[in-house]
Amino acid sequence: MPLPARGIDLGRVAELELVPEGGVGEAWLIDAHGWSPGLPDPRPVALPRVDVGALTVEEGDSGTRTARFPVSVSGRGTGSVWVFVQNADGRTYTEHAVAIEPGQREVEVPVQITGNTRWSFDARRPVLAKAVGGAVVGRFVNRLTVPNDDPLPTLTATPVTDAVTEGGTLAWRITLSSAADSNVTVQGRAVAPGGVELSTTDVDETWFRQRVSQEEPLPSRPLSSTRVSVTAYFTPGEVNREVFVLTAPDEQAEPAEQVRFDLANLQPGANTVTVVGTVTDNTP
Repeated sequence: MPLPARGIDLGRVAELELVPEGGVGEAWLIDAHGWSPGLPDPRPVALPRVDVGALTVEEGDSGTRTARFPVSVSGRGTGSVWVFVQNADGRTYTEHAVAIEPGQREVEVPVQITGNTRWSFDARRPVLAKAVGGAVVGRFVNRLTVPNDDPLPTLTATPVTDAVTEGGTLAWRITLSSAADSNVTVQGRAVAPGGVELSTTDVDETWFRQRVSQEEPLPSRPLSSTRVSVTAYFTPGEVNREVFVLTAPDEQAEPAEQVRFDLANLQPGANTVTVVGTVTDNTP
């Protein structure tokens, strides 16, 4: 029953009377005031929320075992997320597709930990989550921590050439007692040797400048009065490196001179090794 577009104020209608004009039959009255085509307005639905937790696992000395990394879920409903766990190599990630079920409160993501007896820095492996559908991610990143439980390698030093004439190269081999899984830096500054000491003008100028910043060779002075140092960098798996001093000839008659370095791993608790070299005059 269409209503006229004008002339009736529907907000003030108090009574409606239907008068039949035909024979026997049925009539339906539908109150559709305010009706508009389409589906009803959707009601907002809270999606389940995912938060990445943190986990610390002991490394152990051997074998590979699987730990369960915690990912908490709050709210209701179903959804899915991707969880990315960094592998032990520090460069690649393992991906896990995780489905969230109604009422689920935690997702356990398997991660593998391999133990050994090689020293390394504490491993801190990032874990990240990304929503795929039907869920939101709150804390999207955290980490798996595997503390180092192995002793630091000890150092030894062996002379390669510890006595030269002016212009020669002093060299020592630095050896780790065992290979490490992380980079190892061994460094030592020049120390007064107790006798006549090699000076800044007794070594190659380029060698000196490469090992000390914002200092000049002149005026000539003992090496131990500068910040010059020698360094050995060990990459994972390496056990032998060399440090050297490149000396420079001159025209002055000089007694035999010495240089000394006390070297140690930069990590706390490392042992120290001492290397000493002697340089003799090459003038007639």
